Parts: sequence; C-alpha cells; structure tokens
Amino acid sequence: MLKLENVETFYGQSKVLQGTSLEVNPGEVVALLGRNGAGKTTTMRSIMGLTPPRSGSIRFEDREIAGKSPHEIARLGIGYVPDDRRIFPDLSVEDNLLLAARLARAELARVWSLERVYEIFPILRDFRRRKGILLSGGQQKMLALGRALMQQPKLLLLDEATEGLAPLIVKDFIRVLREVRQTGITILMADQNLKFARRVAERGYIIDKGRIHHQDRIEVIWQDKELVRQYLAV
Repeated sequence: MLKLENVETFYGQSKVLQGTSLEVNPGEVVALLGRNGAGKTTTMRSIMGLTPPRSGSIRFEDREIAGKSPHEIARLGIGYVPDDRRIFPDLSVEDNLLLAARLARAELARVWSLERVYEIFPILRDFRRRKGILLSGGQQKMLALGRALMQQPKLLLLDEATEGLAPLIVKDFIRVLREVRQTGITILMADQNLKFARRVAERGYIIDKGRIHHQDRIEVIWQDKELVRQYLAV
C-alpha cells in the first residue's frame, strides 16, 4: 500500500532523511521506532507532502505521491494525526469532526460517521459543543484521531499518538486502534514507546539519524535487548 525508496528530505541545508526506505502492506499495522530527533516525524511529513523530499520515491497504492500537495495526498485516502494534534482550537469538537467529513472524497466508503467516532470516544460526545482549545491534551489526541477517521482513510499515519498521555488513556488508545484495524484501515505509527507499539503493531522499523537500521517483527525487536538499548532506550 505504501512504499518509500531512498527518500532524502531536508530542512533548509540540513539533511534529515538519509535515504529512508520502508513499506507497509494492506491491512498491516507497522511501527516506525526511534528516539526523539531520529527522523520519525520528518518521515511522516514527507509522506504527507508537508516537508516534500528532494529525492527518492513515495508510492501509495502504486501511485507516486512525492511532490503532490498535502490536500491532494489526503484526498487519495491518507489520514494524518500529527504529534501536535493541529485541531481547530476555536471550533467545537463536533465542528472539527464534521469539517473533516466534508473534505472526504465522495467515492470513498463511508465507514466512519459522527456516531461511530462517538462510540469509540464517548467523552467526545459529552464535550461535542466544547471548543477544541478547552480540551485536555489527551482529549485533543482523541479528537485528532476521530477527525482523521472522518476523512474515511485507507491508510492512517499516527505520529507519537500516546506521547504525554496518562496510562489509562494509552490503554484506551490501544483498544481504539485495534478496532480501527478491524475495519480494514492500514496503519503506520511513529513512536518511541516500544511497549505501546508492541500492543498494536505487527512489524517495526528502527530509524536513527534519518536511516532505517533494522526491521523485523515487533516481538523480535522487543526481545533483542541490545538492539533496544542501542536505538530505543532513553
């Protein structure tokens, strides 16, 4: 479904992605693992066209998307939950969700409705009239994920989905992501929390200094203590 080959992305003159390659198959949940500053967010932003790569290939459903604008990429069926959430702070919870629904292409299957998002995140129903800026960090993460789902994505990109969240909310996110996967959505998640990734993902890539250094089943990565110490330990 998604394939990156030798992607190089810069911020100004600074080369952040150093020939990054990875792939995600339909229906998979894949984790991109690494410490802060390893290149996880830049990889996500490169896929979404927010920080376009200078070289390399990014293909979604065998279509080249490198060089396309973010809104074109989103309309192809890629939902993005950034690490800083980027909800509309002055809109209500419900208006945030409904706006995303209006942006979805008409031909995409309408799997996710307002009611379904409220079913998986009941607190959003309780706060549906509340402005986004008045939500807690965890509630904003829920809203950002709900908004991405309302766009009816085929592929969901999650950047540091649980960073800074309380353990109970993290547990809730695990439940929700499992439900999302059961609907057929493919997920690529960038995270430094291997314990969380292990509960959700099947395979993992380890990125460090903009390069993929290892890939394997997530359980194999979990059991390789030297690998974890070298690339993931804080």
